[in-house]
Amino acid sequence: MLIRNILTKAVCAALFSLVTTMGASAAGNTQGITPTTIRIGMLGPYSGPDSVFDPLDYGPTAYLRYINATGGVHGRKFDIVFADSACNETQGIAAAKKLIYQDKVFMVMAQPCSGVSLAIKPMLLRSGVPWMGLAADPHIALPTSPGIFAVGYTGNASGHAMAAFAMSKPGVKKVALVEHSNDWAHGYCNAATAYVKSHGGTVVANTTLEPGATDATAQVLRIKASGAQAVMACLYQPALIVFLRAMHQYGMHIPVMGALGADFDQVVHDVGTIDAVKGIFFQPYQFQAPIGQGPLARFHDIFLKYLTKSELPANGVPTNFYYFGVPVAIVTVKAFDLAGPNPTRQSWIAAVESLKHFQTGVFADTETFSVTNHVGVQRMNDVGLNASGKETIYKSWGTPIAGPQ
Repeated sequence: MLIRNILTKAVCAALFSLVTTMGASAAGNTQGITPTTIRIGMLGPYSGPDSVFDPLDYGPTAYLRYINATGGVHGRKFDIVFADSACNETQGIAAAKKLIYQDKVFMVMAQPCSGVSLAIKPMLLRSGVPWMGLAADPHIALPTSPGIFAVGYTGNASGHAMAAFAMSKPGVKKVALVEHSNDWAHGYCNAATAYVKSHGGTVVANTTLEPGATDATAQVLRIKASGAQAVMACLYQPALIVFLRAMHQYGMHIPVMGALGADFDQVVHDVGTIDAVKGIFFQPYQFQAPIGQGPLARFHDIFLKYLTKSELPANGVPTNFYYFGVPVAIVTVKAFDLAGPNPTRQSWIAAVESLKHFQTGVFADTETFSVTNHVGVQRMNDVGLNASGKETIYKSWGTPIAGPQ
């Protein structure tokens, strides 16, 4: 009996050693993983007119640097490799190819530009390199694809939130659309249209305003003639500013719901006229508290400590997009923690899929994934300026969320 027990223990020890060795070997053979580092490809629009979106990459960058400063994950620190897509599909494909095949990253992170994300998706699937991102087009993570995860709100959730808030204003049934003719804009406005129609509303005008436009007179006059009671503006930030100025110029004082291709605070500032936005311009609001307050205060401090001067806004105060981006890194880090000391692509993906009601401390909703669901969040609030010009977070028209703001 003693000999049998000794033999049994010896066999178990040998098996444990074999499994551990195999795990370590697998981790050692996983692209982007070394005994001391995890290489992350941070793909974003760092140049050109769409560089307004680069804070969506700087938010997660700050959080990864913060994790490095606290010791990393299971002894590994993040090695961040930046690549510029300029929100251009051709340049984005070349940049992603370099990250995957030359820099040999474990995963590609952020990339807020939907066109680029859709363009690189086939390459990601062929190579097996995961993508953890923020791009709004729902077709990136839907239908579910191996290793492709949307941590931020897709156009489906945001489009529904835009229309739901506008139609919560008593009497609003006639809605107009103004949008870019790209997949990103359609991701928002198609979902908003579906909500309007399913809730007894009518789309009375559908107009196009392309990126780079400097005048929106024709679009505003058409919307005015349609009798619209609210507008869904599926526009990037520069075009949205042009549109809001034109709305004010032509005396249109109906709600304008912006998509998440714009930073609320920057739009309010750049429009330049408070009466053009107060009680008029609203956006879906991704967060559980006002920017930099409550649970978001710690991230404000992380941004200021771990980002360089050139990575922060000119006035040094982190704005909406920094916070919007940071959950990508929070979920990524949590998955590496759950995947254990010898992570592989498979164990990391399984760790993400195991997350249920995970609280990032940032988003209004918690993150929930599964084998069949790779879109983490759905529920949102809304933000606008109240009658006094104070930024206010709303549950529905005229109803602010509870608590200090």
